[in-house]
Amino acid sequence: MTQANVPKNLPFLPGMSYADPTLTRYHKTQLLGMTNGVITEKTSNLQEPIDGALLSSMKTSGAATLAGTKRPQHINNAIPRVAPKWLKHDRQVLNFSVYFQEAVVENKDENYRLRKCTMYYYLEDDTIHILETRVPNSGIPQGIFLKRHLVPKKGSIESYTWRDLDVGIDINFYDRVFHIYDCDDFTRSFFANEGTTLGASEALPNDPFQHTRAMVDFKQTPPDLA
Repeated sequence: MTQANVPKNLPFLPGMSYADPTLTRYHKTQLLGMTNGVITEKTSNLQEPIDGALLSSMKTSGAATLAGTKRPQHINNAIPRVAPKWLKHDRQVLNFSVYFQEAVVENKDENYRLRKCTMYYYLEDDTIHILETRVPNSGIPQGIFLKRHLVPKKGSIESYTWRDLDVGIDINFYDRVFHIYDCDDFTRSFFANEGTTLGASEALPNDPFQHTRAMVDFKQTPPDLA
């Protein structure tokens, strides 16, 4: 059935068409054949538009236009000219020694306790991670004090950056005031390279708990065993 065999007075809708009674062959044209034992495609039955002018131009002027041309120099884009922060400061971490003072109300022998921590500042994404130094028999949970994330400034939507850090200052993280008293050599060299001089290192104040534990753990040899 073809479109030409449809009557003119009937709309071309489902159920309003009929098969052409003059057609006796309904098979589809075979496009594959065997040539020397190899399956090949018969392209004689394929009708593709051919632009003669385009083929002629490719045959006559194609080689002439390519002769004497030089391939443009390849530009290496694997390494950008201006390295992004995550690539420039990959695996570079600033190390600060900090502590905060915590009040003790349930013990008559001490009024406060110094909790020593190490603060890591990751330059690749400006995140901060704080680990508390484990003290034997302290009776408090220790270890990860602040998980690594962007720490927002108090009362602001901005986060802390390395420009807000210095030795000898107090810094507020979620209403917890930390005092920075020291840093490592890489941190000082990084700030010096950026044109900033960090403050002098400070000594860690005396902790009453450490003195109490030292006296408890003190072992003295009895006189009869000396």
